[in-house]
Amino acid sequence: MSGTRSIFNDKQLNCLILGGLHPESAPSLSVSAILLNSGNSHMRLQNLECLSAMGFEKIVSVENDSKNYNIEDFAQKFPSVKFIVPLEKAADGDLINVAVSEIPSKSFLVLRDSLNVTPSLLNANLAQKLSAENVFCVAPRIFSRAGQSVPVQLIPSAKKSVLKIESSIYVTDGVPTIFPFNYLGLYDTQKFKDLGGYDGGIKSSYWQNLDLSFRAWLWGERIKISTSFTMTYAEEIPSMDSTPDLSQLRFFLKNMAPVYKNERAEIPAFKFWGYRARSSCGLFEALSQFSDARAWVRKNRCRFKMDAYKLISEWGSF
Repeated sequence: MSGTRSIFNDKQLNCLILGGLHPESAPSLSVSAILLNSGNSHMRLQNLECLSAMGFEKIVSVENDSKNYNIEDFAQKFPSVKFIVPLEKAADGDLINVAVSEIPSKSFLVLRDSLNVTPSLLNANLAQKLSAENVFCVAPRIFSRAGQSVPVQLIPSAKKSVLKIESSIYVTDGVPTIFPFNYLGLYDTQKFKDLGGYDGGIKSSYWQNLDLSFRAWLWGERIKISTSFTMTYAEEIPSMDSTPDLSQLRFFLKNMAPVYKNERAEIPAFKFWGYRARSSCGLFEALSQFSDARAWVRKNRCRFKMDAYKLISEWGSF
C-alpha cells in the first residue's frame, strides 16, 4: 500500500504495487515515465515495450481500477516496470500522486496508453533541453491519429467572475498554457511536490488538473508548450468533462476566491455570500467549506505571487 499527501487534503489512496524490483539496465534518460492506463487500449503492450527500450530511469504503469485481471502477466513480462493498482475509485491526479512517490528522477513524463509511443518521443538531448526550461511543466504539441493538431494552448479568461477556458491549435515555442492537455507533459518532480500534488478532495479529473496547474501559476510557476516535443494519439481522444459540480466549487475557493495584497493572499470574509449563492449546499455546510478554504489560504498566504484577477488580466505577458 502506498500514497502521497496533498497540500490541501490528507487523503491517502489505497493501492497495490507490483513489480519494479529489477532496476532499469543502464538508463540513458534522467527521467521517469508514468503511463496512465484506461484498461481497454490495444496500444498498451506496444507502448510498454517501447518505453522499456528507451532508457527511462523508472517506468510506472498505473491502472485506472482494480479489474485488470492480467496485471500479473504484465508484471512478469516487464520486471523493471512498477505496476500500481488502486483498490478504490480514484481520479487521474490521485494515481499520478502515488506514481510520483515511487520515482527517483528529477523529472517525470506523464503518458497515456492511448498514445502511439515511439523512440522519437524523447531522447537525452531533448530531455535536457526541456528540463533546462526550469518550469513546473513542459507540455507537448499533440496530434490526433489522423494527424490533425489538437488545440493544446488553453487560455484563461473571466466574465462576471466566471472562469472560461479557451483553446487554440496555433502555438509557438514557449507559449504558455493554463494547464497541460489531458495531464500530458514533462514535469519537474520537486516543483510538483512543493505544490502539494493533486488535490484528492477533487473527484473530477478535469478540475483536479486545472486546480494544480492554476495553483502553480498563482504560486509563481510556469507551464509552457514546446514545439519540439510532440505526442500522437493512436486512438480516439477522450473529451474533457468540465461539468460544474462540487469539484468546481472546491477549485473556486482555492484559486478564484483568494485576493493578493501586500505580498500575501487571503479570502475576504465577504466572499462567503458569493460562494453561498454558487453552491447547492446548506448554509452550515457552505460555511464549513468556506472556513476550511480560508484556513488553507491563510496557511499558504506567502506562497501566492498573484491572484486569479492578475493572472487572467496579464495573461498575454507571460
